[in-house]
Amino acid sequence: MATADRDRVLGSTWRGSKDRAWTTAGDAEGFHVLVADAADGYAWRTAATLREAGFDTDRWIGNACVTSSGRRAVVVYAPRAFTNKAELSARGGFTAVVDLETGAVTKLRITTSLAYFNPGCGAGESVALTQEGDEELPGTRLLRLDAERGTVRPKVEVNGQFTSAVPSSDGFVGALGDRLAAVSGKGKVRTLATSNGVPFAVRPDRDGGVNFMELQDTAMRARRLKGTQVATLAEGSAGTFGLERGTGGRVFLTGQPKAVKPLPTAVTRLAVPASAEVSTTGALAFERVMTAGETLPGASMPADVTVPIELDARVPRTGRTVAFRFTPERNDRATDSPALGSPRPTAAGASGARATADDMFEPYTPQDPDPWCSVPRNDMATLAYHPRPRQIEWAVDYGIFGALTQTRPANYRGFGLPAYSPQGMFPPRPLAGGGHVAAQIMLGILAQESNLWQASQTESGEYGNPLIGNYYGRRYYDDDTSDDWRIHWDEADCGYGVGQVTDGMRKAGKEKPGETARPVNHQRAIALDYAANIAASLQILQDKWNQTYNAGLRIHNADPTRIENWFFAAWAYNSGFYPNKGDGSPWGVGWGNNPINPRYDPTRHPFLDVRDPFDPEDNVPVFSDAAHPQDWPYQEKVIGWAAQSIDTGDDGVGFRTAFWIGEPVDARVRRTQAKPNIWVFCDSSNNCDPLQKVQPNEPGLETEKPGPCLHKNAAGQYDLKCWYHQPVSWKGDCEESCGFEGIRYDVPDNYSEPADGTHNPPQCTASQLPTNAIVVDYIRAGTRMPRCSGVDPRNDGSMQLEFKAGWPGEYTSKVDFHQLDNGMGGHHWFTRARGSSKFQVIATWRPPVEYSGWTGIYAYIPKTGARVPDAVYDIYTGDGRIRHVQVDQEYHHGSWVWLGNFQLRSGASVQLDSLKPAPSEKTIGFDAVAFVPGGGS
Repeated sequence: MATADRDRVLGSTWRGSKDRAWTTAGDAEGFHVLVADAADGYAWRTAATLREAGFDTDRWIGNACVTSSGRRAVVVYAPRAFTNKAELSARGGFTAVVDLETGAVTKLRITTSLAYFNPGCGAGESVALTQEGDEELPGTRLLRLDAERGTVRPKVEVNGQFTSAVPSSDGFVGALGDRLAAVSGKGKVRTLATSNGVPFAVRPDRDGGVNFMELQDTAMRARRLKGTQVATLAEGSAGTFGLERGTGGRVFLTGQPKAVKPLPTAVTRLAVPASAEVSTTGALAFERVMTAGETLPGASMPADVTVPIELDARVPRTGRTVAFRFTPERNDRATDSPALGSPRPTAAGASGARATADDMFEPYTPQDPDPWCSVPRNDMATLAYHPRPRQIEWAVDYGIFGALTQTRPANYRGFGLPAYSPQGMFPPRPLAGGGHVAAQIMLGILAQESNLWQASQTESGEYGNPLIGNYYGRRYYDDDTSDDWRIHWDEADCGYGVGQVTDGMRKAGKEKPGETARPVNHQRAIALDYAANIAASLQILQDKWNQTYNAGLRIHNADPTRIENWFFAAWAYNSGFYPNKGDGSPWGVGWGNNPINPRYDPTRHPFLDVRDPFDPEDNVPVFSDAAHPQDWPYQEKVIGWAAQSIDTGDDGVGFRTAFWIGEPVDARVRRTQAKPNIWVFCDSSNNCDPLQKVQPNEPGLETEKPGPCLHKNAAGQYDLKCWYHQPVSWKGDCEESCGFEGIRYDVPDNYSEPADGTHNPPQCTASQLPTNAIVVDYIRAGTRMPRCSGVDPRNDGSMQLEFKAGWPGEYTSKVDFHQLDNGMGGHHWFTRARGSSKFQVIATWRPPVEYSGWTGIYAYIPKTGARVPDAVYDIYTGDGRIRHVQVDQEYHHGSWVWLGNFQLRSGASVQLDSLKPAPSEKTIGFDAVAFVPGGGS
């Protein structure tokens, strides 16, 4: 804020104020912790950027809270795709303490829940951390963090689903069913107060009170427990007001409740929206202004580019408003989370099924010769194409009508496949009841699964490694932090491409229980060709519709062209369907995605909807929802994407959205009502009672939040198997009130496949160099890259890659190593400068062994994947001397850079080591090097 405006906007006391505004923002570069102090006129700065190596993601997401002193933030962060896997969402979030003064980061040896309520800060420097269970791993684990010291006490296990945990003097306070409960450090549970619904937004205050919210139907109350007495603070409709934390035990009542009782001194009412974030003393409240282009920044611009952040703020004391606009700076120290383990000697075979070092973890090849996933990474003959969003939409529009039958000729795009057609290979399944998949449901699933990506680390038009889910089988969400960088081929997920197709994508003989490997050509088409992947994904979605429809799980009139009617099938697409065994055991769609599951914020609005559908001036969707997708069950996110497409930067809005008919306000309300009330899938048929809350207590479910699931196992223990299996309707006339699909590419109009993207075309020849240049590259003679198909590559010497091991025989340096097609000759490699030997890659270029003489040496810097400002090229002159040349790869990207003239003798070489640049996580590229006899300039 301009100095001249500060007295007028902030009031005269800003210079001595201790108030601190803070927020978080995620993008492809990491999860940024942002801070602004009143004494500095709220000048925003990046305190820290949190990320971990080895994850292909368009966005890092997370939650944070600030301790009572205002000095430290505790942050839980993860790749966005973690929200698509129950176990990763429940206990896979990396966890760290950030010093907001110095930017120092302490990464913890644990991973915790991504649920909206975790972490939970209290009235001091202690913080409650939660590890949730699920239907397969029941129970709740609570951990108490001393944020000042960075130490964590032993975990406390609680039977059932304990949510919204915050620290208390001797343990924890949180929700256990319809109770506000205390848990001691030894795990003893006692009830503090009963509640109408699951308590949430638990906020301890400086006077020893515990403030919380409760929701019953659409009525919401803010309440406060002090001693043994519970008093109501405010009442109103769901989502219209909230409780926010400040420092020093402050609690703020925000929004517009219908009734407010006299408030205790520790609770202050602020005249700001319920959705606003509040600074540490309540002196500033603000809301993030996000555009469609920011929802998934990886789709709209290169990962190295950071999107500016805009905030609309209000100063409650003066009533003034102010707008902030700033760009987060990368502020990380490139240290790995200790939750990912550290290298240490281990006995052979300790990491599960793997072959010997000789045939699997070869240190001089970028491939992993024997993974369990069928289609490999870092194989130059296995490059996936990254489509434009229009190509994705064309394939979906044609595929839902069974018209995705265009012939792919033999060796199409260099995929190494015989001729095929996408739906000749993966024919559509007829839908039970007739009709076709609604286009925007399929598009919404693809947006949620992959951000419309088929290839990894690419932009549209480029080729790179296939996008693959947990290719290395890393265990970064379990309790054992010592092995999180270990490679467990037998635990690989193997989800490929835009639809993250997992079924049948392991190698034959390596299948999961009950799985059959697909034919090799089918696997390869799914991994490399977006259209084939969409055809296979459609089959899976059609199967889920047929499973649920035939079992009686139908929404409204079960017309598949209506958006809401896919609620059950999308639910099953993510978390599966449990068939009816006919023996009285639970069956249906699982509890994890049930809208009433207390791991989701009960006051959430529809994903990506406008804030107020009744306000015709409110036309901006809440795009910031995409920054915390963990707050919604999977099927609600799919419908949100169907209604509000991503903005990719390539083609404007990523795809044509679904629409709701009626007068403008009626249509908006109908769109909002695509999200059912949270209790719709909770009734006696699945042993669920929205008016009751119990603690799951089947062994292993102890860390789960208390909730309305009353199902018991044979031992009489609550087991969360409230699996739903009834038809449902929440709209009166679906023919008019449900959403309609929007088809851009009508099959009868015979549209051709849209043209390819054109991002970052490669430099196919070395025409910029003298004709006598000796070009050394990794591309082998006779290999033609997809976008340099008419050019024979140059390789007049040898280029070698050397990979360092994180454990004996396990080359973790390959996990974050990638290939792209925009370098010299249509290919290059890159990794990140991390300052860790676990990720060290060394490239060596050698001219023919007999070569010697006065030589000019050039290095080609690729257009992307080369951003370090301090790459060090070591020139080994062959006479025992080494010359060091530092190159700013960011500055020189897309060009040859002259390293100098040198007198070379036989055996000379050039080397580039990823460990030598300063740890920054910026990319370091490995491409061609040229030796020019006679020198250069």
